[in-house]
Amino acid sequence: MQIIIKGSKGFEIFDKNKDYIEKKFRKFEKRVKEPAVLEFSFHHTHATRANIDKGIHLTFTMPGLTEPEHIEEISEHFNETIDLLQERFDKFLSRRREKKIDAARKPKKYMVAEKLQKDAGEI
Repeated sequence: MQIIIKGSKGFEIFDKNKDYIEKKFRKFEKRVKEPAVLEFSFHHTHATRANIDKGIHLTFTMPGLTEPEHIEEISEHFNETIDLLQERFDKFLSRRREKKIDAARKPKKYMVAEKLQKDAGEI
């Protein structure tokens, strides 16, 4: 899994934030198909009154996805924003896995009927 970290419009990113992202998102390597790309874009807006101005935009691409997944979070500190992104990304992967499993299942009555037909020699 490739992780790309960049700042929008020349925004400088500290090494501790890069390491924190690596630590939080490397654990998802087993749950995604390769070659997966996580692209983080840091931005800092100075236009808010409540100091909720540190945002990160995540773009996730993976084989099997028709369109890239975009997730964005804003909070008071970058570490909080990274934690919020990690939770939302985890929920996204869980929902995707559940949809895949549900689509692969057949109702039990069809499996029983198919077994009976095989036993009777009809199939």
